[in-house]
Amino acid sequence: MARIGVYELPPRDPSASLWDRVGPVEKALIEPFFVGPPVPVGGIAHALGIDVLSSALRSDISGQIRLRPDDNIYEIKVNIADPPVRQRFTVAHEIGHYLMHRNEIDGDGITDTILFRSKLSDRKETEANRIAAMILLPWEAVINWAESIHDSKISPLLLQDIAAAWKVSALTVGYRFGF
Repeated sequence: MARIGVYELPPRDPSASLWDRVGPVEKALIEPFFVGPPVPVGGIAHALGIDVLSSALRSDISGQIRLRPDDNIYEIKVNIADPPVRQRFTVAHEIGHYLMHRNEIDGDGITDTILFRSKLSDRKETEANRIAAMILLPWEAVINWAESIHDSKISPLLLQDIAAAWKVSALTVGYRFGF
């Protein structure tokens, strides 16, 4: 599907099977935020009962999620030195870990490097990345938005417009559309 300017927007979400693994309670809390650009990832975290903090982390650390032992609340820390678009992706990525790998988050948590590497397997990091892209770019909302301002052809301009409006990187847009 991947040559820009040649193909139409995909008719269905290439990551739908992963979203199907998210629990119905979590979906019910998250999906009301899927209305338009940009998706308020902090609001999603709050709805899930997760605290989000901007922190001075080492330069090689983008973020982490942990279960605080004192109050049993999940906490996401994002690197305050990262650009806002990166911080948004990091919050969504850590929410992905919460949704998909919650049983592996303990007091030590999961710490992700700038390349989104952690103590988890590459497969689990990929799942968290895919969930992050799904949260930041909800399929139907993005497709409807894109078709309202562009034709359905994928073009560099469309990808740039999606990235700007939805406050994500071009890499996230490409990842979401599968190229």
